[in-house]
Amino acid sequence: MARLTALGMAVVLHSVLGVSYYYYTRESPNSTAPLLGAWLFSACVLALLQAVRIFPSAQAQVQLRGRHQTTRGNQSSWAALFLETVLCCLVLDVTLTKLWHRIESLCQCAIVGVLQALAVEEQTFLACEYWTLGLTTGLIGASLLWLTLWATALPQKLHCGLLDWRRSLHRQCSSLIFGPLEPGTTVPPQMQESTQSFAT
Repeated sequence: MARLTALGMAVVLHSVLGVSYYYYTRESPNSTAPLLGAWLFSACVLALLQAVRIFPSAQAQVQLRGRHQTTRGNQSSWAALFLETVLCCLVLDVTLTKLWHRIESLCQCAIVGVLQALAVEEQTFLACEYWTLGLTTGLIGASLLWLTLWATALPQKLHCGLLDWRRSLHRQCSSLIFGPLEPGTTVPPQMQESTQSFAT
């Protein structure tokens, strides 16, 4: 799974700061599509990237024995973070430039062909083209995002992660209030009732 830090940095670099060839090509006068569809498609690509393990985890990679290997492990984790960020930016840029830009162009050609057959005035033509193209690309982007979320089961993973976080928080609060349990001991019934009432 790509690190969330790398994904966050890639989003900041690519989508917020605009370090992308795709946004450079959008500045041409032929591109009139709104950014909503591109943002939804970017979210789709990010959902796919979070499900992919780009590099093995540092725990499986390095067995820390001594100070020298610890330093080396930290350096490799920074290098892996940098490489993951660069790869995420590159994947976002290539998919937006090569795939999404073509989808936008096909939708725009189809919409312009239909609108030219209607023979409307120029202002109405441009407004209809903009809103129809925005609606079409937005629906395509939303459909692709929904399919990606369904295929990667991201909402279920987030729900399970939230439940795990809640359980660990409950355990830490219980051990803070009632003291840590020694291994091999069972929880007294009074403590179970107290922790359950505390959790709710």
